[in-house]
Amino acid sequence: MNKCVVNGTVTFQQTPCPSGQVRNPPSIEELNAAEKMKRAAQAAKQTTQPHATSPSGSPAATVSGFTCDGRIHCSQMRSCAEAKYFLAHCPGVKMDGNRDGTPCEQQWCSR
Repeated sequence: MNKCVVNGTVTFQQTPCPSGQVRNPPSIEELNAAEKMKRAAQAAKQTTQPHATSPSGSPAATVSGFTCDGRIHCSQMRSCAEAKYFLAHCPGVKMDGNRDGTPCEQQWCSR
């Protein structure tokens, strides 16, 4: 049930309230980016300590021992676990070409 204000009158209806703006559906890229952010947030919750930072103010290394150090490609990784950490925690990585949330599928993280 939706509570809407239509022409200054409060109405209740099953359908969403009308708006004056036309809403375009999200693009595939926007949906993939949102899913990637959601997965990264979930991975961060599972692997990081809350509010842990190093003295420099950057995120602290997790129990996995990995830290963001500027590497962005699969050829620079040493394991699937390391690639997953970088994909979930580090900006600008280029390790998930098909945007399915699994990095380095040809080199390290084959299904």
